[in-house]
Amino acid sequence: MKSKPVALTIAGSDSGGGAGIQADLKTFQATGTFGTSALTCLTAQNPDSVTAIFEVDPDFLEKQIRAVFDYFPVAVVKTGMLYSESLIKCISSLLIEYKNKGSVFKLVVDPVMVSTSGAKLLRDDAIVALKEKLISMADLITPNLDETFILGNIQVSELSEMDSAAHRLAQLLGRNVLLKGGHLTKSKVAIDVLAEIGKPTISFSKPFVSGFYPHGTGCTYSSAIASYWTQTSVLADAVRMAKEYLHSAITQAYSIGRSNTLNHSPE
Repeated sequence: MKSKPVALTIAGSDSGGGAGIQADLKTFQATGTFGTSALTCLTAQNPDSVTAIFEVDPDFLEKQIRAVFDYFPVAVVKTGMLYSESLIKCISSLLIEYKNKGSVFKLVVDPVMVSTSGAKLLRDDAIVALKEKLISMADLITPNLDETFILGNIQVSELSEMDSAAHRLAQLLGRNVLLKGGHLTKSKVAIDVLAEIGKPTISFSKPFVSGFYPHGTGCTYSSAIASYWTQTSVLADAVRMAKEYLHSAITQAYSIGRSNTLNHSPE
């Protein structure tokens, strides 16, 4: 009987199906891991807007996480939309508890703060908790340029600044960082920079798909990295495979509704 590594996403639900845990679980399935989930929030959203957010009670979030860890050998945890300080503290304490009990897993933190449509997905008073309680124990964080500014007061406006910014943020936080450059839309290439502590930075690039601003790329990318990292011990290899997967998901996107939608099962 075949087996698969187990991945846990702790994030919000996207009723539009393109981001959040829906994107995470599709990505896990496509990239070779068995996906499990713990919901932080329910959102009423589509690619155009987020119209409502319902925060899950921390006690119920705890029960979800325990249900997964008490049954499955979790190999990687990926976090997305966390929304509030109380939820972050709940997650942090449980991950520490299970590590102390002997669970061995990597932690990938996608510091989701604002949706593609502009809705705030992390309260202002939760940013400090995110840095102190969760990022401080992460094996990798995957900020975009806006999140990099919030986390480290580091401004990036040109591709030439990416290497330095990734290195500075990694040193500041003491964590491995994948700085995502997809918001530099004037560029002809989408470049991301991996800064691992104690190692030279590595750049990953793909042609920028102009005129296409898909919903859920960040969720999909970080989940693919988490998934592939259970199948290789080399973080750079996991990022490289995830970058390939994301590019295929974009270039083979579906036309659904009023926008293009990522194809989470590209050929």
